[in-house]
Amino acid sequence: MTTILPIGPRMTLPRLGALPLACGRHLAQTHLTAIPWSDRWKYDDIVAGIYIVTDPSGHLRWLGQANREDDLPGRLDDHNRNPAKREVFAKVRALHLHDGTPPRTIDAIEGRCADLLGLREVMKPLTWPLATDWLTLTA
Repeated sequence: MTTILPIGPRMTLPRLGALPLACGRHLAQTHLTAIPWSDRWKYDDIVAGIYIVTDPSGHLRWLGQANREDDLPGRLDDHNRNPAKREVFAKVRALHLHDGTPPRTIDAIEGRCADLLGLREVMKPLTWPLATDWLTLTA
């Protein structure tokens, strides 16, 4: 199976600055200073969150969520097992959500982040959850 990794927008401070607002009351902490992909284990205290992965030139290559028993480092390690991702993933950032954030809310937050970054059109065929009830779920 071929992994498709479209190139997204460059992650600038204005783009990144809008993302914490998408989390509403569920935001525990922001980690918007990029860390090297090899240091992803430093997020070992994050169980639930949104993560942003960029390539060496700062372009977004993946926007995803962690909402699993194996936490954010476990999710990132899943990506690292894919040679195509390992080749282009250079830096990672995270929005740490409260551990008890419901899965439906995490979906809405991830969808809202995708909308704020304008990813639905520029990063096809990748998809993200819809942000339909985002305001109700995060207020």
